[in-house]
Amino acid sequence: AGYTSKMEGMFQDTEWSRETKTRYKQALMAAQSGANPGGEDLDMDIQVLTTGYWPAYPQYKHLILPEELKRPQEHFIEHFKSQYQGRRITWQYALGHCVVQFQPKQPGPKFDLVVSLCQALVLIQFNGREELSIYQLMERVGLDDRAEMERLLQSLSIGKDGTRVLMKHDHDADKKKKIRTTVHNDDKFRASHRFQSKSKRIRITNIMVRETKEDRDKTVEAINRDRLYLIDAVLVRIMKARKTITHQQLLVQVMEQVKVPAQMSDVKKRIESLIEREYLERDKKDRSRYNYLA
Repeated sequence: AGYTSKMEGMFQDTEWSRETKTRYKQALMAAQSGANPGGEDLDMDIQVLTTGYWPAYPQYKHLILPEELKRPQEHFIEHFKSQYQGRRITWQYALGHCVVQFQPKQPGPKFDLVVSLCQALVLIQFNGREELSIYQLMERVGLDDRAEMERLLQSLSIGKDGTRVLMKHDHDADKKKKIRTTVHNDDKFRASHRFQSKSKRIRITNIMVRETKEDRDKTVEAINRDRLYLIDAVLVRIMKARKTITHQQLLVQVMEQVKVPAQMSDVKKRIESLIEREYLERDKKDRSRYNYLA
């Protein structure tokens, strides 16, 4: 029953988050008098979710945000505390995304880079056109994980064509011809003034940690398990609302509402499982009908 309530909580959480964002934007508009009350020069979209319903993500507790991000963040915190007393906010920086404007040279074209928050924090360190090493960037960004910083730099400097917004200079470049794909402590990075792209809006994804076969098997197992939990949650939600429903109607509604790939056979198995766990029962007079057990 725990995982079914967890999936139900995720559904409710998403709706509650949408309502929270709407109320916050309404409060912003009401407080405006010629200027943004929080001093925002940017549009910040926030998802408010409940800890415990969602997977755990890496915590970057020491990230150093620029004032342009801190001001709207603090303004939202003030609004949230005034509306929901006793609740605590923990920012999930690993899930953050930004659009960063990049102008390789002046005068010249500008590009909108769609990047993760951590990638954005790396990029803004190069506003001064200086060269920086990996440890200098870790200190300025506030990221303690060297392996993660290396992946960030790789994604921005040696990714596919049209995404290399940073130039990587290997410390031993005179001794070899090809750029090394790994990052040495003494390698230097700077903004690429030669950057070109036919697209004005460019999405740069971070490089993921390479999975082993064991990791992949665990991931597939977890996905399959979560898919079953989601089907359970949809079934319970429909049955709570309808109280009684025919087998065919239930199958159709579940397939319409489940947002992940699912087979009819999966749904039928989950129905049997819920019957065994006494969430629903077959009608005694009509075996093709199900009744919800409160």
